[in-house]
Amino acid sequence: MQPPLVMDRIRRLDPVALTGIMLVVVWSYSLIRVEGYRSLDYNLFTLRVTSFLVIVAIGQSLVVLTGGIDLSIPGTIGLAGVVGGVLITNLGEGAGIALTLAIVVAVGFANGLGVVVLRLPPLVMTLASLSIIQGGLLIYNAGNPVSGQSAFLARLANDSLGRVPMPVVIASVMVAFGVFLLRRTTYGRSVYAIGNNPTAAALAGVPVPLIQVSTYILCSLCAGVAGLLLLGWTGYSFLTMGDPYLLTSIAAVVVGGTSILGGRGSLVGTVLGALLLNILVNILVVEQIPEAGRIMIQGALILLLLVVYSIIDDTR
Repeated sequence: MQPPLVMDRIRRLDPVALTGIMLVVVWSYSLIRVEGYRSLDYNLFTLRVTSFLVIVAIGQSLVVLTGGIDLSIPGTIGLAGVVGGVLITNLGEGAGIALTLAIVVAVGFANGLGVVVLRLPPLVMTLASLSIIQGGLLIYNAGNPVSGQSAFLARLANDSLGRVPMPVVIASVMVAFGVFLLRRTTYGRSVYAIGNNPTAAALAGVPVPLIQVSTYILCSLCAGVAGLLLLGWTGYSFLTMGDPYLLTSIAAVVVGGTSILGGRGSLVGTVLGALLLNILVNILVVEQIPEAGRIMIQGALILLLLVVYSIIDDTR
């Protein structure tokens, strides 16, 4: 029996294209429904806010493409913000920023070693890292906000290149580099190969452990950059500043069409997924939907897209 016409059309859809279509629909609704959303300034502000999520989601995408996941992102963002604020105050901008990035790289390296060498499940290893980091920060300053005045970070987070916010420029450069890395280099092909079948990738000569560790390092580095930009944007940091980016970074990756099992996906889809989620939240807030309802609607959207993507995958 032939499948229904609708199901046949769904199977032919590209996940990134589907995410793009939904983004256009949601964005168009916001323009029609809310007059203030039609201004250029508001849309540029939306892009500025979304760029922080995009930066975090880039790193999460790399880990997910190999079949892993990083739940330590909130802790890494908070670590970068709190420790970065203290180091910048005591050591100066250059040394403080460099040392902060070195620390978050060490976090990613530890995550990678735990997954590769100790063979701990990524979920367990990164969740343990999150607990250790947040516990350490709580001991360090009892969860109190930390001020960190950095003219350099403030310019990166608040200034614009023409009309385009600098965080958008930074995120765009990182996305472009990530797309080149994944699509045009041996490293990128290795990431996809590991996500599809790590055993076959190893037999083909891919340095599986090295690639896996590197993705966790890059993920922590992206989270650290986001943490420093958030510090520059607000002028202070606190323990839980990274909490909103845990589920949203994973959701952006999944909504963007990347398989949670690894091996398939793109950073372009991740960017579209981040924009879709952010604009959807804005609309739900304007519509005065309670927080519980907003969470349920976001969850339903993610579930719907996962079902559609599974149908698409079954035909490939």
